[in-house]
Amino acid sequence: MRSALILALIGSLGTFPGQTDLWKKVGDSDPKLRPKTYAPSQAELVRIKKALAARVRLDKWCGRDDREWTENLEFDELPVSDTEKIVLVEAGPGCARGGQGSNGAMWVIRFQSDKFSFLATPEQQFNGWLYSIQETTSHGFRDLVLGWHMSGFETDLSYFRFNGNCYQLIGAATRVTDENGAEKIIPQPVSGVAGCKLD
Repeated sequence: MRSALILALIGSLGTFPGQTDLWKKVGDSDPKLRPKTYAPSQAELVRIKKALAARVRLDKWCGRDDREWTENLEFDELPVSDTEKIVLVEAGPGCARGGQGSNGAMWVIRFQSDKFSFLATPEQQFNGWLYSIQETTSHGFRDLVLGWHMSGFETDLSYFRFNGNCYQLIGAATRVTDENGAEKIIPQPVSGVAGCKLD
């Protein structure tokens, strides 16, 4: 009953210009576009932990004491570029991974020789969990869709596209599931998006 009411209410709101086509191909990632576990070197790990701790005030997610939440970071290599090494970093316990362990702070890092830079951070609303990597590319990088677990029947989705400098939020939607397991993605307005000026 509850999910039927949600579907009816959201359906009555109509769609948002430019977003309908954006969500048509969103779904589970192609197997070749699934992330693979990445094991950073000790030197990379030290530098990443230090950089994340320095961003605490900007990202507004994790406690100021980096000794706890940076101890259990998770790393995955993202197949978003055919030529560059891009890594997804997910925060460990103490940094709001949520009761289900799904929602939490995330960062996308680009490695270039012995240096790295951020391509996405929680400051730009890059948080939740990786829902899919899309075939669509911009400036040589594939689009990313993130999920935010709301309930067993509802997931908020955020669509990110690389703008040449970093990943920018360009679309939002809600995926709802009814009692019969039928799913529907309903576009939503995007608001309160932070700028995209990363180092």
